[in-house]
Amino acid sequence: MKAFRLLTLFLLLPLALFSAERPLKVDKTRSFIDVDVDATVNFTAHLDNYEAKVNVDDSGKIKSAIFTFKFADLKTGKAERDTKMIEWLGGGIPQGRFELGNLAVTPDGQGQASGRLIFHDVTERVEFPINIVRADGSYTITGETTIDYRTWNLKVIRTALVMKVAPEVKIRFKLTGTPVEEAKK
Repeated sequence: MKAFRLLTLFLLLPLALFSAERPLKVDKTRSFIDVDVDATVNFTAHLDNYEAKVNVDDSGKIKSAIFTFKFADLKTGKAERDTKMIEWLGGGIPQGRFELGNLAVTPDGQGQASGRLIFHDVTERVEFPINIVRADGSYTITGETTIDYRTWNLKVIRTALVMKVAPEVKIRFKLTGTPVEEAKK
């Protein structure tokens, strides 16, 4: 019996090696993450610095994704507004993280993603439509969702009883990347 298990393991080992996941190298010059904010004066915050760990299998399916960032890297176009955002989040170096849970995509690339969005010491499930286009060896992943920041225990921003920031913000993104080739042995 022990010999049979060893033989089975030996025969299945190549399959496990061939089904290894490969990371996507995200091209930040062809990607964006924007947050549209509805306020007395509407604005869009832009995130240039982030870490996106996206893995695909040999069949080209996205198997996992983790996206992390620091709120200090979310720029609104006004330094004073950026500083107030950090204070509103509790000060320090607040970070955000999205962990992909489920991804269901049709053959044409349309689908639905869900996962955990973590910031302000709160974890909540988010779900949003997604589109994945594969062409010329690269992936273009686009999506958008609207979240209510009160869900993460943040208060509605009001200043001078005149300015108010709506609690719903729209997050739009496009990540473009290519699978990293395995190193030759």
